[in-house]
Amino acid sequence: MDDVISGAYVFTGERSSKSYRLNKMANTLSVPENRARFQADEPGYMRGMGCSDLEIDLVRDRDWKGMMDHGASIYLLLKIGAATGVSLPEIGTHTGGMTVAEFHARKGH
Repeated sequence: MDDVISGAYVFTGERSSKSYRLNKMANTLSVPENRARFQADEPGYMRGMGCSDLEIDLVRDRDWKGMMDHGASIYLLLKIGAATGVSLPEIGTHTGGMTVAEFHARKGH
């Protein structure tokens, strides 16, 4: 199976294993106590979960496309977004290479 189908990322086992630590960390953010610990010290929380410096940088920079390129699951990115106050439209437009305003202009809103 190709890595890209019509410009969409395919979440493969290889991608999942490449970003296992980041995906695992993101999944823990469903728990309110973990979310609070993450919000208080993102790098420290991520280091404690075994995330690499690259993964910590990607989250710090809110580089959603970079996280997906690294192998993060879009569903788990939404957990990071929710914990950091970044909405689905903001994540989606970033991965599409546009701003939210550009997205709405294209959709006629």
